[in-house]
Amino acid sequence: MEVMATIALTINGKRLSPRLPPDTPLLRFLRDELRLTGTKNGCGTNHCGVCMVLVNGRPAKSCLLPVSKLHNAEIITIEGLSEPGVLHPIQAAFLATGAVQCGFCTPGMIIATKGLLDANANPTEDEIREGLKHNICRCTGYLKIIDAVRLAVGWLKRPGQMDVATSGGYGESVIDLDGIAKVQGRLSFADDLCLPEMLYAKVLWSAHPHALIKGLDTTAAEELPGVFQVLTGPDVPGHNGFGPLKQDQPVLCDDRVRYVGDAVAMVVAESQAVAEKACDLIEVGYEPLPGVFSPAESLDEDAPQLHPDGNVCKHLLHTVGDVDQALTNADLVVEGHFETPFVEHGYLEPEAGVAYWEGDTLHLKVATQFPFELKAQLAKVLSLPEERVRIQATPLGGSFGSKIDGTVEPLLALAAYCTGKPVKLTLTREESMKRSTKRHPYIMDYRVGLDNNGKILAVDASLLSDTGAYTNLGPRVIDQACIFACGPYEVPNLRLEGWAVHTNNVNASAFRGFGINQAAVAIESLLDEAARKLNVNPFELRYNNALKRGSKTAAGETLRHSVAIEETIAAARRALEEELPMIRQRVRPGMKLGIGVASAFKNVGAGKGKVDDAGAIFSLLPGGKVQLRASAVDMGQGIRTTLVQIATEVLPLADGALELITGDTALTPRHGGAVAERQTLISGNAVLEAAKKFKAQLMKGAASILEVPPQELELRAEGIVHQRSETHISLAELQEQLSQRGVEVETSHVYIAPRTFALADVEGRRSVPPEEYRNYPGYAYTTQVAAVEVDPSTGAVKVLQVLAAHDVGRAINPQKIEGQIEGSCLMAQGYALSEDYPLDQGIPKARTYRDLNVPTIDDAPPVRTLIVEKPDPTGPLGAKGISEVATVPLTPAILNAIFDAVGVRIYSLPATSAKIVAGLPRTVPLEELQMHTQSG
Repeated sequence: MEVMATIALTINGKRLSPRLPPDTPLLRFLRDELRLTGTKNGCGTNHCGVCMVLVNGRPAKSCLLPVSKLHNAEIITIEGLSEPGVLHPIQAAFLATGAVQCGFCTPGMIIATKGLLDANANPTEDEIREGLKHNICRCTGYLKIIDAVRLAVGWLKRPGQMDVATSGGYGESVIDLDGIAKVQGRLSFADDLCLPEMLYAKVLWSAHPHALIKGLDTTAAEELPGVFQVLTGPDVPGHNGFGPLKQDQPVLCDDRVRYVGDAVAMVVAESQAVAEKACDLIEVGYEPLPGVFSPAESLDEDAPQLHPDGNVCKHLLHTVGDVDQALTNADLVVEGHFETPFVEHGYLEPEAGVAYWEGDTLHLKVATQFPFELKAQLAKVLSLPEERVRIQATPLGGSFGSKIDGTVEPLLALAAYCTGKPVKLTLTREESMKRSTKRHPYIMDYRVGLDNNGKILAVDASLLSDTGAYTNLGPRVIDQACIFACGPYEVPNLRLEGWAVHTNNVNASAFRGFGINQAAVAIESLLDEAARKLNVNPFELRYNNALKRGSKTAAGETLRHSVAIEETIAAARRALEEELPMIRQRVRPGMKLGIGVASAFKNVGAGKGKVDDAGAIFSLLPGGKVQLRASAVDMGQGIRTTLVQIATEVLPLADGALELITGDTALTPRHGGAVAERQTLISGNAVLEAAKKFKAQLMKGAASILEVPPQELELRAEGIVHQRSETHISLAELQEQLSQRGVEVETSHVYIAPRTFALADVEGRRSVPPEEYRNYPGYAYTTQVAAVEVDPSTGAVKVLQVLAAHDVGRAINPQKIEGQIEGSCLMAQGYALSEDYPLDQGIPKARTYRDLNVPTIDDAPPVRTLIVEKPDPTGPLGAKGISEVATVPLTPAILNAIFDAVGVRIYSLPATSAKIVAGLPRTVPLEELQMHTQSG
């Protein structure tokens, strides 16, 4: 019999005396019993800080804190900080400074800030960093969080000065559309959802990276009281496979497992505890098989074949000109062998969702970037017509590409389909890490030929990627890596060969940058080496080779407009000249200063032959509200805010008059998901054109009622005004009167980007004139500079300053642009210096969030963002996306800065202190060198 105890405690001012098992974690009591879901569960191991609450006025992580230690304690959660509709000064400061992106970490960060400022009313920046060091944010890069704490200091003393811009038009830094709900902990993420009579699912994962399933006994699990059903492979009614390109990953494996993230069985029970206990009772008989654990091994003739069509997921070869002759004629050839690792996305929201029947439609509420593609996959799994599956994307607590691919969704759908009941499934952090996709590891061999002036003559590159057990987006990622393998430069002769191969390692797929990051490490490192050997300024070398209007990309597309790489190089160079004296002053005694630069460009839009489309629908509702249903998914990048700003540029509505619905396959137009920094361009254009049509319909309707010409009317916040007489009609009145006439005001627009072609589509290339051939709808360009200091005795690296020059087309919301760039830069810094997801024969070594080595607030350097505006005529009012390209150049810029500091060239990521020390001249005693190597 379970031991219970009465615990007296006060939560948000309310005295409670619950009877609980004394080892119940406070987080579970708050979320499961009190439904205070603003306190989140990000890791479950006391590492990430999203579960932070105040206990007797001091910040404390609640995920492992037993209630037995809290007798007579006073606890404040995010919900207790302010009433609905009323902002605490700290919450207001987080909104005003743009410190809120996805919002999943925000409640914990605000609670930690409250504890800090209660103890220290005027902290220094170092004290702010110390006070928030136990809170992880993967989105923002922390700089705007530091700004928020500084602003909160003043607003706590003078609350009358609080000023938050809740609305604004194009070019203004307005707060996040859902920001108020985020800072108050009232925005419901997937794991926050709770339905009547809801069951809970738990998955039994593969015990081996590669094995045959010889037997499966679920009897003991099925007999456990509280178990509703145990599901296995034969329970899948349709195709037992899912995936965005090829549906080759089983929902539940019934004969073979290919990696440790494969699902073998699933328990559906009345509680999470029962489901977990039942899972442990399932017996599986395995016959382990030889595995494939490296991409090179995968290509061996005698390697185990993981799929019927072999281990090669994608192979491509693209050549232009005569590479061998160009390399022979070159004055300088630089070459290198580069390796990059698996990297975990590290979003703070583990995968979760609910599924339930809504009449004869199966409804899933899940954190996905790909609602329509997911809907099609699940319809095949369940053998249902697509119209009987509805996907509603919940707010995403970070994603960075990984939530394109299915994780919990096929399992949830199957559980609800088979049981007929609402079902919830939430992964633990350890489950999330082994189940979800990663950034592809690459093995790259490059040769670059140049003349004595630094002009690039040829690039010869081979890129081998490990895409893991299943296809996912591996073919598209290697395509893109090859297309961008030469960087944003003119290269007359090139040979690019790429492979994506299967292994029994974890799955790899989309990750912010989509294959370009790996290639940039190689090409930008070699260009830095070439500049040094040729005694050419690294900015000049890049500028002199930069793509420009009329240039051809490596894939053969002639660039037509908004080609801004030269402008970003020039802006970054000017900024370095301004900042360098101050950077030098910050270098500590005994440290070595290094400066590195790198450039990049990336596609805007999915392209490569995929139809890039999106739609928008405007409706005038009773009461005068305007509803916008748009093709978009917000992951924290702010696309919902951006779309409202685009709409209000055409429709100057009153605050709160526009209602936005996104990410719902039943209500919004079909589209290609949140990928390829496409939504500003594609979805933004749909909203812009639909808004123009809607305004015209409003004017037409008002003109008929007011009996005046439409051209004499003006739309204002208070309604539609006749400019000559100043008579007006509100939108509420307009809707009512038009409704009485049987007229509804609703308009829509579907935007389809110009046709594109895949790199290997030779016939497609020949089918259009050269000037119409394109691989993508558009491109964004960037140059970044890293200033680092390196300890020559230990190899420790500290990034002192980042300068980030970015082509944005035209800035819609400058503050959100800065936030995306700052967060991207810190992610790129982690890729350069610390992040890795190592495996041992297919078994992940990382089990907790801490093992991922993501950067913390202590690691965040100052970032100076340089916004370059060169309007793109195909974008909405000239804008383009930048949410991914910002992650690309800083990684090689840091590597180049390390070389500048201590003369060590790093060829394999991450650039740990051990690798740096190993490359240093042996001027220290061997014992000391070995000590540094082991500690690094």
